[in-house]
Amino acid sequence: DLAAQDGWNFGAKAENGKLTDAVSGDLDRTALSFSVGRAIEKTKYAGNIEWRKDDSSTAGNRTTWLVRNSLSYQTTHDWRALGKLNFSVSDSSLGQSFDADFVEAVAGYAYRPVNNDKLNALFKYTYFMNQPSPGAFSTAGVASDYDQRSQILSVDAVYDLKPWLSVGGKYGYRKSSIRAPKATGDWASADAHLVVARADWHFVHDWDILLEARLLDVPAANDRRAGALVGVYRHINNNVKLGGGFNFTDFSDDMTDMSYRSHGWFVNLISKL
Repeated sequence: DLAAQDGWNFGAKAENGKLTDAVSGDLDRTALSFSVGRAIEKTKYAGNIEWRKDDSSTAGNRTTWLVRNSLSYQTTHDWRALGKLNFSVSDSSLGQSFDADFVEAVAGYAYRPVNNDKLNALFKYTYFMNQPSPGAFSTAGVASDYDQRSQILSVDAVYDLKPWLSVGGKYGYRKSSIRAPKATGDWASADAHLVVARADWHFVHDWDILLEARLLDVPAANDRRAGALVGVYRHINNNVKLGGGFNFTDFSDDMTDMSYRSHGWFVNLISKL
C-alpha cells in the first residue's frame, strides 16, 4: 500500500494457494488485485479491480473479474451525493450454464445538517442484477436459488425527539423479477413494498436500545408479513457502534435479499463519517 501526499492512495495484492474441501475437492487459486483511492476536500473515491483464476479438480476452471467503486461528494454543508458501482463477470470452462454475472449500482443523496443535526435522511436508488452459477452461495452461506433483476427506491429518516430518544422509519419500493437459475423461460414478478418504523432509546451513557416494527408486502405472491426486531448497541466512539439483537421476522430490510432466511440472532457493526 502507498499513501501519496496529495490525497491519493494505491494498493496491490497477489495470492496463490490451494483450497481443500472434502466434498467439492481441491481448488488452486491465483488472484491479483489493484486498488486506488482519492480524498480531497469534498470528494472521496475508492476503487478496486481483481482478477481470479480457479482450477478445480471437480468443477473445471473459472476466471472471474470483480470491480468495486464508491464515490461521495459533499454538494453543500448539509447534503452529500453518493454512488456505488460493483460488478463481476465469471466464466466457467463447463459452459454458459455455469457462468455468473452480478451488478449493483447505487445513487443516493444524504441529508446530514451541520448546525442542527436532529433530522438525518437518505434517499437512494439501487439497480441490482444477480445471475449466479449453480454452485454459488450467498453471504449467509445458503445456495443462491434464483436469478434476480431489481430496481429499488428507498427513503430513510431519523429524528431526535429528545437527547435520549430518536424515532425514524424507512419506506422502500422494489420493482423486481425472478426466475430459476439459468432458466430461459419468463421472469416472474417479485415487486414489493417495505415499511419500517423504529425508535432508538439512549437509556444510559454509550448504550442504545433499538425497537423496529416491520411490514413487507409482495402483491404478486399475495404475501404480507409483519413483525418486530430488537437490538442493543454500545457506542465505541462518536463514529462507531457495535451491537446485536433478534429479528422476529424472516425477511431483511435489504430489499435485494429475497431469501426469507433472516430470522434469529444477529450481530451488527455500524459506522458513520
